[in-house]
Amino acid sequence: MKKQLTKAAGLLCYLIIISLLFDFNWILLVKPKPLLSVILGMAVLTASQYRREYTKEDLYTALRWNLLFASFLTTLISILSLVSSGDLAGIAGWQFIGSLLPMLYGSIIYLILSIVFNDSVEAGKRKQADKSIGKLQDLTAAYIAEQVFREFELTNRECHVALKLLENMSNKEIAAQLYISEATVKKHIQNIYQKFEAADRNSFREIYLENAQKQL
Repeated sequence: MKKQLTKAAGLLCYLIIISLLFDFNWILLVKPKPLLSVILGMAVLTASQYRREYTKEDLYTALRWNLLFASFLTTLISILSLVSSGDLAGIAGWQFIGSLLPMLYGSIIYLILSIVFNDSVEAGKRKQADKSIGKLQDLTAAYIAEQVFREFELTNRECHVALKLLENMSNKEIAAQLYISEATVKKHIQNIYQKFEAADRNSFREIYLENAQKQL
């Protein structure tokens, strides 16, 4: 939350600096009609695309792209509406600028969405990753590994090597830790793969995890 507030404050300061440099009066640009058109367009488009399986990240992505599309489309329609009046000579500069307001609103809302949602999505990813790591550590606990390895009839030495495989150690690292040669490690790994009916480390890991979950 603190990080989001800092970013919001940075955005506000940037807008104030721009206003001062260009003698910009934001009050004159606050027009409810184009603002509501952009927000409504984003909401309607996102609602029409929403699926039950959407994650927060999917929803954030949909909101972001639909916001850009709604801003562009609303601006285009505003310009076309202005031009279609037929009296091009009578169109004042402020009227043309007013038709560009949806793009301005879309840009600001886009930045706000990035501040509000992006950090929460990243936090969610980190939390999920932590949970996954914690779950993996639980599944590779010694008492669970022992039960799984016993089911596949691994020898004591093969159990030691298999645990190192689950820790993503290289053959050289396994050999160094178990005080055996790399050739012996390779032989044990071949036996492990054969008993687990695995083709490589990834498939061995998948088969192990699948069986380990049954032990919980």
